[in-house]
Amino acid sequence: MTSPVYRGPALLLADGLEIQVQAELTGNVPEMGLPSWTGLLESGDTRFSAGSIRFGRLRLPDGWEGGFAVMRRLLGVSTVWVRGNDVEASPADWPDATPEPAPGAGPPAAP
Repeated sequence: MTSPVYRGPALLLADGLEIQVQAELTGNVPEMGLPSWTGLLESGDTRFSAGSIRFGRLRLPDGWEGGFAVMRRLLGVSTVWVRGNDVEASPADWPDATPEPAPGAGPPAAP
């Protein structure tokens, strides 16, 4: 199982809105089963912090797109916690994703 990580810009798509966000996502790519991811989205856009977005899609700069549901939010705050999974959108395909080492493993080997 790998745990890719993505940190960077993303576009949140929900209810006809397109909102620029900063994403910090951690993926789960099991050998068998549905890939998934969790993370934080942040934006200064008031449409984002209003609390009306519950489900949507997240598009990364290279075109990767996956569905999400909001797990937790604090109204009026520009951060929401999300969880996503999508049969066709594996976190293994995130742009510039870097796998996190397994607990107890050393740093990745140099190329």
